[in-house]
Amino acid sequence: MRMVTTGWIIALMTLTIGLQAVAEDDYWVETMREVHSEFDGQQGYVAQFGDSITNSMAFWKCFEWSNPDEYLSEDGLPKRPAKHTRWRDYMKGKKYANFSRWTVKNLLEAVPGVLEREKPEAAIIMIGTNDIKKGTVPPNYKNDLNKIVQLCIDAHCIPIVSTIPPRKGKLDAVKACNAIIKEAAKFNKVPLVDYYNAIIQRREKDWYGTLIEKDGVHPRAIKKMNHVFTEDNLNASGFALRNYVTFLKFREVYFKVLAKQL
Repeated sequence: MRMVTTGWIIALMTLTIGLQAVAEDDYWVETMREVHSEFDGQQGYVAQFGDSITNSMAFWKCFEWSNPDEYLSEDGLPKRPAKHTRWRDYMKGKKYANFSRWTVKNLLEAVPGVLEREKPEAAIIMIGTNDIKKGTVPPNYKNDLNKIVQLCIDAHCIPIVSTIPPRKGKLDAVKACNAIIKEAAKFNKVPLVDYYNAIIQRREKDWYGTLIEKDGVHPRAIKKMNHVFTEDNLNASGFALRNYVTFLKFREVYFKVLAKQL
């Protein structure tokens, strides 16, 4: 009898822990539904805010013509939108708040114009790689990042923040920056893409020169493979990995918030 009772206790604890994990993962859903409830902009428009890692055509452009359905596992979410398939805006350049060598200060200056002019429904935000180039996180970073997130919320645009990838010789600063990004996601109750963790889980010991280029900064792009999400390619192409993990989070946002279907 004790063994049966103990077994039920363990099963109940396991179920409880699982439910807590789901709840923790979805900490942003109700808040983002409230934010989106007053949205009156361009349905389906996904803005991209960031530096050269976002400005690159290797990021997100593939979703203009490629559908990742074949790579999706059964997770309770539909594989594609029921009414429209436009998850895929990929506008690039300063005018759209993504450009080479940008820091959080540059982004803060550019974002208001995009929100006012384009009225995006969601915004993918990854910034910080250039901020930490001297090996420390500048004192303005946290405040400016939170301002960018708040600007999106005020515009009824769903901000999706992303951790930055590892940078050779600057790992302590990268980790400190990512801690701020994660804190901003929790504080503002917005979705998080943990790109850094996705890289470390796959290539903890050898990300340099594989998922990250030999320059130690930029994700590796493999020509005509940025939309291929096989295990082999996700272990080889840093941009394919970023596209995939970002898409998975946006897909959650779409079906749990934007589409109002679940």
